[in-house]
Amino acid sequence: MKTILYYFTGTGNSLAVAKAIADRLADTELVPIPMLMLKGETVHAPKDANIGIVYPLYALGLPNIVVNFFKILDLKEAGYVFSIVTEGGKFGSPTKQIAALAKQSGHDLNAAWWIRMPDNYIPMSAPPAKPEQKAIREDALRKVAVLVDAVSKRQPRPIDLTIPGKLLKFVMYKPFINRIPKFGKKFVVSPSCNGCLICRDVCPVNNIEALQKGKKQWLDHCEGCLACLQFCPVEAISCGGKSDDRPRYHHPNATVADMKAQKGMKDDESKQ
Repeated sequence: MKTILYYFTGTGNSLAVAKAIADRLADTELVPIPMLMLKGETVHAPKDANIGIVYPLYALGLPNIVVNFFKILDLKEAGYVFSIVTEGGKFGSPTKQIAALAKQSGHDLNAAWWIRMPDNYIPMSAPPAKPEQKAIREDALRKVAVLVDAVSKRQPRPIDLTIPGKLLKFVMYKPFINRIPKFGKKFVVSPSCNGCLICRDVCPVNNIEALQKGKKQWLDHCEGCLACLQFCPVEAISCGGKSDDRPRYHHPNATVADMKAQKGMKDDESKQ
């Protein structure tokens, strides 16, 4: 039975979960959402396939790129549709939001899972200490094993926000997500920048433009994923000064090559 996991990741957490599923579930293909969005063509789900959407939680809701992905995703022929949200808190999945989008794309959402991963939204708080990060990731793998068994059997599984989560989402999500496209204006580059342009290459939506002498500017279609900040090898990027003293985070197995591949770039390729 074919399974396709469409994923979006900023720091590698969602990609790590998607890879863990693919390692345990036969005939599973990983397909990056940013690459498909850059192509802009309609994506047709294969007939009777399992279709999973793997993504991080943003202010208790969906990233803009995931919302927009459903506009080009045709799920009418799919056999079983599920979502997997990774997040650093304890409030669960925005199932109603993604269920409505799946239905508009032609298929009911059959199941949803929430998998906790290390919190890495450093404009708000520092990531957990490394021993805690490791424990969280190990627990996530245990949840993946349960998830894989359920998907292989096409079991239904509804899950939604807790009551506190629903209240917080009502207050947080729309104001946050509406400001995200211009989020790049918050980034500040320190003199320690070495001009490597990794920040530009890992950006999943090509929101960073190189200028003369290694300088760069952020455009107005940011996803707020923080990949540019988290993958900078010299920690030269901060977010409005709020993250200067906080450790950076990306999943230990996530590489710059992974981030380039997410938008269809080869490892030895740099965006011109």
